[in-house]
Amino acid sequence: MQGWSRLFIRSTTVLFLCSSNLLIADQVAESVYAQLNPVVITGTRTTRDLAASPVRTQVIDREELDRYQPRDLAAALRHLPGVYLRTTHGKEGQEVWMQGLDSERVLVLINGVPAIASTGSSVDLTQIAITDIERIEVVRGATSALYGSSAMGGVINIITRQPDTSRYRIQTLAGSLGETGDGDPLDRSQIQALASLAGKRAQLEVSIDWRRDEGYTLKPDAFAQDGHQLEQLNLNAQLNLQTQHWGDFYFRPSWFQEDKSKSQATPLPGGMEARSIKEESVEQPGLQMVWKKSTPLDGEIQLQASGSLFQNITQDSRINGSPLMRREAEINNLRTELQWSSWWHARHQVTLGALARQETLDQFKDTWSSTGREREDEIQEDAEQTNLEAYLQDNVFITDSLELLVGARYQHDSDFGSFVTPSATLFNRTKMNAGHFAQRLSLGRGYRVPNLKERYFVFDQSDKGYQVLGNPDLEPESSWSLQAGADWQPKNRHHPSLDINFFFNDIEQLIIHEYDPQASQAAGLQVYNYQNQDRARTWGSEVSSQWQPHPNWKLQLGYTWLQTEDPDTGLELSSRPTHQIKGDIGFNYQNFELTLLGEYQSREFTDSDNTQISPAWQRFHLRANYHLKPFTLLAGIDNLFDELPDLDDHNDLSPKPGRYVFVGLRLDGHF
Repeated sequence: MQGWSRLFIRSTTVLFLCSSNLLIADQVAESVYAQLNPVVITGTRTTRDLAASPVRTQVIDREELDRYQPRDLAAALRHLPGVYLRTTHGKEGQEVWMQGLDSERVLVLINGVPAIASTGSSVDLTQIAITDIERIEVVRGATSALYGSSAMGGVINIITRQPDTSRYRIQTLAGSLGETGDGDPLDRSQIQALASLAGKRAQLEVSIDWRRDEGYTLKPDAFAQDGHQLEQLNLNAQLNLQTQHWGDFYFRPSWFQEDKSKSQATPLPGGMEARSIKEESVEQPGLQMVWKKSTPLDGEIQLQASGSLFQNITQDSRINGSPLMRREAEINNLRTELQWSSWWHARHQVTLGALARQETLDQFKDTWSSTGREREDEIQEDAEQTNLEAYLQDNVFITDSLELLVGARYQHDSDFGSFVTPSATLFNRTKMNAGHFAQRLSLGRGYRVPNLKERYFVFDQSDKGYQVLGNPDLEPESSWSLQAGADWQPKNRHHPSLDINFFFNDIEQLIIHEYDPQASQAAGLQVYNYQNQDRARTWGSEVSSQWQPHPNWKLQLGYTWLQTEDPDTGLELSSRPTHQIKGDIGFNYQNFELTLLGEYQSREFTDSDNTQISPAWQRFHLRANYHLKPFTLLAGIDNLFDELPDLDDHNDLSPKPGRYVFVGLRLDGHF
């Protein structure tokens, strides 16, 4: 991996040197930021005002990110209504669920390119830095034909900042977990830095995010840790070039590195325990390249190519340092996409696209015994997947207020053949004296092929009493998603807004991992494997409102009602709570900002038989900002009332850890 790290450093250096003459000779003056209507791109892949987007889109902008002070993408999404964060199975990370569909059915994008899944199927949101994020766009349900496999539950698109001014930002945070920490007053620390140079024909930006966690233990004097120790580094660079005749070019190299360790204890007969140390390292280089050029009829053609390599090493060792088990995994991703959009007859905005992608997965496990080291290939056979896809969308402007968005996506998989997913959205926006009233009705077909992990992966934890086995005979999933909603946006910002959405998802051949009693009896431990479930349904409603009753006060509230069913048994799907409430109250006075955030989640079943229950929980958080230009003083408390899960109830899935108090400092300036 040293070669990849050198490649990142060299490519960033080359980008800087190649553009430095343009940047220094052609720097622009500080721009004045105008108050514009928010724009979005994810729903239609064309730039639209948020209020006028035919596809329902929720946005977290940079102002909210600065107010909430999140450490990573998981923390940034935590307060968005209808978003559920879960601990990644077998990992210490966080994954996202929406509308009752888990993270393997929610597509996470960075500038329109899928983020690599840290486990071969789910994206770990804690590994994505927020330093250079401009906004986060969220589209729910399989209502857009422009996104294929893994988008059945929706799309989360991270839009990074454009280096349009010569500026810099440095931010540092540090805090303590109190009694649950390791006794160090600085249990967690973070440094973020960003610098950009902007010229008329070239812009360059470099960002860095470094984090350190010391871990935590909920049980006093226990050897086993509930939270890992961590050191994490994110590096990103971006170079934009504009030419007179050849279009615009965009280059984005990236580098991610993470090292974790955690003390573990396995109970033994007689009240003893086997102690070990689990270590994990991740290295992920990536490169994204984009070419854009305007075409006649106010159109645009775009060519995009990207590649990434994900290397993950986990190792269990005795406390004396001798190894017990070591696992190495490598995921390679290559992707190329061509897209063209243009107006036709003034009433049609047409988008055409095609893409090809390839993914490979390799995984090996090493074990040590008295006879030495033994290596096992955990992938049952050569794991490679190739997809060819094409899509077409027509945005029909029937009248000035009524739109019809229709599209279809063709997908050919190297192992599962071809499938077509259509979608249609009807959008009406009525302008009134007091504001805008919009209605949306969407119907979309979803489709997801089994990923390489579900088909070939062997996750052997025999020393802990269980195994998870892949199943090469899995069938693809398909779904129908219906979304119907309306929103009211008043012209007077001191009047409340209202957004309500109803959803229904009907999934066929849902891929789940289930306990296998026959294999368990034969192996003498708990064996789980991936299987297709004939049908599953999720439905419910999402309601949110914003209100600024006074220039110094701002309130936001969101409620989600969720119902799920396995039609074969009539039982609920596990890990899907019925009720969720999220909200925040913001107060500002001159240079001071104070925000109280709260979240509530009702009880949920933790098993498919609906016999085990995780109790309801609530958490409150506090954020404070004091602006003293060019500095901003930061402070916050997570889990304000220090609420903890019941340590004697293994079904209690409420969030950990306890109260976390932190302070920080931000410096903003211009070159």
